Amino acid sequence: MVMTAYLLLINVTIICLSKAIHVEAFAPTTVSFTTKSGSRRSNTLNEGPGRILQETYSYTSLARSSLWMSATENDGSDGSGSEMEVESNNDDAPSDVDMDADTDMGSEEETFTSNEPAEYDLVENGLGEWEEMHGNYILRPPVSYEEQPRALIHFLGGAIVGAAPDISYRYLLERLAQKGFLIVATPYTLSFDYVATCDDIIGRFERIAPSLARQFGPVPVVGVGHSCGALLQLLITTLFPDTPRAANALMSYNNKGVKEAIPFFEEIFAPLFVSLANNQTNPLVDLLWSGNTESNDASTKTYPPTSVDLINISIELSRNAVRGNLPSDELLSDIAKKTTPKSLVALLPQEIQIPSFIRDTLQQAIDPLVKAQSDAGISPLLDQSLDVLEQIPSLIEEVAEGARDFNPPPSSVRAAARRSYRARRTLVIEYDDDPLDESEEVETLLQEAETVMRNKRPMVDFDVQRTVLKGGHATPCLAPPLDLATKAEDILGDDSAKQTLLYRGADETVEELVRWLEEGNL
Repeated sequence: MVMTAYLLLINVTIICLSKAIHVEAFAPTTVSFTTKSGSRRSNTLNEGPGRILQETYSYTSLARSSLWMSATENDGSDGSGSEMEVESNNDDAPSDVDMDADTDMGSEEETFTSNEPAEYDLVENGLGEWEEMHGNYILRPPVSYEEQPRALIHFLGGAIVGAAPDISYRYLLERLAQKGFLIVATPYTLSFDYVATCDDIIGRFERIAPSLARQFGPVPVVGVGHSCGALLQLLITTLFPDTPRAANALMSYNNKGVKEAIPFFEEIFAPLFVSLANNQTNPLVDLLWSGNTESNDASTKTYPPTSVDLINISIELSRNAVRGNLPSDELLSDIAKKTTPKSLVALLPQEIQIPSFIRDTLQQAIDPLVKAQSDAGISPLLDQSLDVLEQIPSLIEEVAEGARDFNPPPSSVRAAARRSYRARRTLVIEYDDDPLDESEEVETLLQEAETVMRNKRPMVDFDVQRTVLKGGHATPCLAPPLDLATKAEDILGDDSAKQTLLYRGADETVEELVRWLEEGNL
């Protein structure tokens, strides 16, 4: 009895200390959450880094809070009936990265619990066997694969196309699933703020992790990213120590600044985006002004649409059309207020209300067409294409608000990775005809990270491999869906099909990833 009480006291002490002390890389990761009843549960993971948790999965947003920005306020809701606690002892965010792998990275902890997703939260997205769950696209190994998944691949796509990874990288990911890997592809909206993007990605992933853990048990988590997605995987492994990875695969890695990545950004694009956001180049401003022209108080005016407004309106109307929904009265009224010329304000109604019987008649007329599009798999393609386009207005607004480089900038990314990158195994894939690639630089950077880590923990080894494949920057995206490729191979033969449909490079990428994963017993 005394011994039991003694061990219980030790466990309680460890749990309490884990709240205040940074859990170092490669140590057993303790995670906890607060339930609605106020009780605190914890789960210590002793099966090595990068394991999905059984029952619980939460994280400490140390990078966001203590490295890059001051404490943020939160209303306590994650949209699923969850509770959130936010504590902060750090109100000043450093402007650059200067952190040590053994240094306390901050004390703000964001701990949450969600109503654990049930099976009915999964929604088929209309593309083959893909499912959507809480903002992630999930692809399970085929039914014929009766064993436990070999690993969970958490995939992030490149800039812009990363908003629809299940479409842009469909062949690559479907081939990996066919090999026995569980795929979770998290879409993201491109932003100049990489840390906020990583934070959003982690939040989405952790909403589904408890459900996947219950189904598949402890499975290694491997981060795989292409282009900007590779950079985000590096940042997640570097800045978010409580989001472990068993390994990372970085394809077409690049960490260029805005001016290097986008030629003439300062000279052409930045001024253009500012003018689009502020309506400085819109010749219809005076014509479309439908407010009180005698008042300078913006709150008393309805404004003409900026170019950003017009893009958003077009996307919203297009999304309604793709999904087979008629525009709401609120949307139509908003459009009317923004686009009615001031000379016609008195003649045209500003509040639009379509009678319900007209709506019902129109809806019945378009329903068969919508069903036909959905059955043919066209609707999800169009819908996610709009997700890609939807990033453009937000990027224009970020530039108009003063964004001129990424956060963190390239120099800070390098400094952070050199000191705090934690994945023990990393595969860097370079393509021989890719002018944007910086694979050689990141290989050197990660080798330096190993030296830094070994100075602190001599027993820790990093395995960093770089391989060069034939292809260009877009090679992982250039492939048809797997079912189409399979049919083409049956008809034309493997080599002819890959040559004709231009997916040999994507296929070789899959083979290299599988070789590397198997080499690590994953």
